[in-house]
Amino acid sequence: MDDRYGEFRMLVEHFFRRFFDNDTIQVDGDTQTTVVRALSIVAMPGLTYAFFLQNQYPRPLWGEIGDHYFFVMLSFVVMGAVSIFEWEMLFPDRLDFLVLSPLSLKPMQMLAAKAAALIGFLALFLVACNILATWWLPAISRFDFFRHVYAHGAAVLLAGVFAALFFLALGGVLLCVLDAARFRLISPIMQMLSVMLLVLLILHYVQYGDSMQTLLSEPLKAARWLPPLWFLGVYEQLLHGDAAQPFAREMAQYAIRGTVTAALVVLLTYPMAWARMRRISIEGGSRRQGPPSRWWTRLVHGVIRRPGERAAFHFIGQTMARNNRYQVYLAMYGGTGLALAVACAVRFRANGGSLQPVLFDEGLHAMMPLLLFWVIAGLHTAFAFPLNLPARWVFRITGVNVSECAAAARKWAFLCAASVMGCIVAVLRVAGWDMRHMVVQIVCGLCLCLLLTDGFFFFQQSVPFNQPRMPGRTNFPLMLTLYIGVLTPFIFGMIHLEILLEKNLAKLLLLVLTSIAIHVALGVLRRGSEEVEEEMEGYEGEFQVLGLS
Repeated sequence: MDDRYGEFRMLVEHFFRRFFDNDTIQVDGDTQTTVVRALSIVAMPGLTYAFFLQNQYPRPLWGEIGDHYFFVMLSFVVMGAVSIFEWEMLFPDRLDFLVLSPLSLKPMQMLAAKAAALIGFLALFLVACNILATWWLPAISRFDFFRHVYAHGAAVLLAGVFAALFFLALGGVLLCVLDAARFRLISPIMQMLSVMLLVLLILHYVQYGDSMQTLLSEPLKAARWLPPLWFLGVYEQLLHGDAAQPFAREMAQYAIRGTVTAALVVLLTYPMAWARMRRISIEGGSRRQGPPSRWWTRLVHGVIRRPGERAAFHFIGQTMARNNRYQVYLAMYGGTGLALAVACAVRFRANGGSLQPVLFDEGLHAMMPLLLFWVIAGLHTAFAFPLNLPARWVFRITGVNVSECAAAARKWAFLCAASVMGCIVAVLRVAGWDMRHMVVQIVCGLCLCLLLTDGFFFFQQSVPFNQPRMPGRTNFPLMLTLYIGVLTPFIFGMIHLEILLEKNLAKLLLLVLTSIAIHVALGVLRRGSEEVEEEMEGYEGEFQVLGLS
């Protein structure tokens, strides 16, 4: 009995560490530091907001309801984001099955250990996200302290549990319904859409947090489809009892039904998804690939001339398609960009006691720069993750020039951005924009694709996915400056530029010439920096070899 308990405990610890043992978020297997850092990140927003509110109380009733909704929404968003970020680890992956299956372990033992580790992992983030605010907010409010602690804790914990169960159920249903190939195709799309919805919840709270009374007035319409509002109903029902607002009872019923339904779906699909993953791992996850299409081959050969650059280009595409971790990061960036674009383009207007969506012209102008920025930034981040270090030997023995690999990365990012630009133009055309506006969007989009790619990849002097992580190289204040201090004026500047160009199309030529000049200048500077770096290293290529040939 002790041996079985010891094996089970070791399995639980192994699966728990697997959630954090990831080269993209840590260095040299430092799991403890990674755990502390991750828990600190999720705990900070709630504590900061509760600390800010201590000077705001007492507040009007609907102001307090808005504050309660923030903490419920925060728990929902954090647990949803954690579940999406660890999407492929919610179920055992191929490595787990290949390593553990030959051992004398029973399948049910592995299933129970993975479930226990998953529960512990999600509970750790759920408690870290809510523990501080659960005591701080009741301390500064006018309600009975212990009753408020009970209402706050129950509502936020239930909201987080529902979010985790929902995404776990979503992954289980997809695994049970789709085959391996279709699951790999649909999974990143679902992740991106899920991230978009989570970010939209935050953005809409920032924009319309003062309109809670209008949104929750009788009869309830669109509010029924927002799960965080369900748990706001639980909050108000537990805090005020029979004196709660009319929406609370109905929303609380939705919360209980939704949580029970999600739990039942997880209990039903998780064992089935486990068996499906086990069979895929044993049978092999590879699939036969047909020859590439002729138009794609001609496009690649036309754009990329040098063999080494072409090889690196194909290496990037195959790596992105094969590795789920890269897809998760791109889904995070893509979903965030989509959410910002939708929040800018769609505004809500109060009409007869309800909020109606309307298109905002300046917000539509912001779609192009926003999405192109986040797509190229996401690709730049993904290329920097050292998840393919074992593939470095290929570039060592072939002697591929690093500058060719860096050029392939830039062209890959440019083509992806150009594809996104085409989708944006199509959406704007459907929205009713005329050809004059379309021409401005196309020209501005191509210029942005060129300049943003040059800007983000100017210092790219390594093979994508093959640069070892260097501790201390990540500058967090610089990243905040880029995404907050630089992005905002950049977007507003592009909006005014697009509107100006729509009034005078002749100025498009000046924009094109300026962009080409900047591109050529950056190319000259980049080549100069490459030559200096090679000279300083006593150039033998990117990789140091033994010189035995």
